[in-house]
Amino acid sequence: MEYFRQRFVEELNDEGHVSVRTFEWPPADVLETMAPRDYETHFLDWVEIQKQNAKDRAREFLENFNCLNRFNRLHRQLNEQSVIPFVGAGLSQPMGFPMWGPFLDGLTADYPAIADQVRRHLALCQYEDAVQLVLNRMGPNVFSEAIQNTFGSRIKTLKGPVQLLPLVFRRGCLTTNFDYVLNLVYEASNFRFNGEFAGTRLNEAPRRLADEPHCLLRLHGEADSAQGRVLTGDEYTNCYGDDGNYTEILKLLVANTSLLFLGCSLSVDRTLQALREIKQAAVVETPRHFAFLPLTEDTNREDRIIELGQADIHPIWYPPEDHDLAIEDLLISLMEGGLHD
Repeated sequence: MEYFRQRFVEELNDEGHVSVRTFEWPPADVLETMAPRDYETHFLDWVEIQKQNAKDRAREFLENFNCLNRFNRLHRQLNEQSVIPFVGAGLSQPMGFPMWGPFLDGLTADYPAIADQVRRHLALCQYEDAVQLVLNRMGPNVFSEAIQNTFGSRIKTLKGPVQLLPLVFRRGCLTTNFDYVLNLVYEASNFRFNGEFAGTRLNEAPRRLADEPHCLLRLHGEADSAQGRVLTGDEYTNCYGDDGNYTEILKLLVANTSLLFLGCSLSVDRTLQALREIKQAAVVETPRHFAFLPLTEDTNREDRIIELGQADIHPIWYPPEDHDLAIEDLLISLMEGGLHD
């Protein structure tokens, strides 16, 4: 409810302050103080309206994009506790955390000699090459400090649809993000993770999850430690290549579980490649995965569906005009029983 209460208060206060001579008060504070019962009744009515509006909007764009049946299948699997969210950088962005492209580009301000080359790599989605170039120039200590400064901050005010995750998913999360947004979100909902795995500890995750499923798996490490961090081409090869263990870990994790990708571009992505290899090598049917993805004007739907389908990932398209609102609408619809009727 705190997610909705925050927005309710913001909406009330948008109406302007209540003034008496030289004194001013936010409308939400006035209403809550002077008429607490009316305040709470109005809030609960407002929440129900917001939920219904979210479901109506979601149904409309899901029908337009021919994704309603797929969304409802996702909801049925969620009810069977067989879906885990895979959270990408897009869900941390509302709280001010940058995407990787702008972050790396920003680092070149102190290293202008590599700025153009880094931007060329980024324009071609060659993120591993861009990271390696910046790392080589800055040195590992300075680079790690920059990551910690940017992604290690413990934000106090949560924003965006990521706050809805604990209301929908209670079997843990996977992420490639370095920040601590998911920890804060689940703690704020009084549903703290039972355990957290990153780096070499990921080897323990499949067995531990059988006993304590509500855990956070940091596939690529975290901001406050360089140990187990996966960023450069060599690090990706060591983890996802023939001598690495990440593909095997993913195989065990998804043996009986579907993933739902949120805030992930799934373009040039090692996880996508690993899931594709798992699918190709499987001798039995494996769980299908889902992804909330924006349907932009330049999206070739046929090519994208084929590409994702090779990893058994199936897109649930949403309109790109308001990313946060669309993700919120989809999560609320899952939370409120799907869109089966």
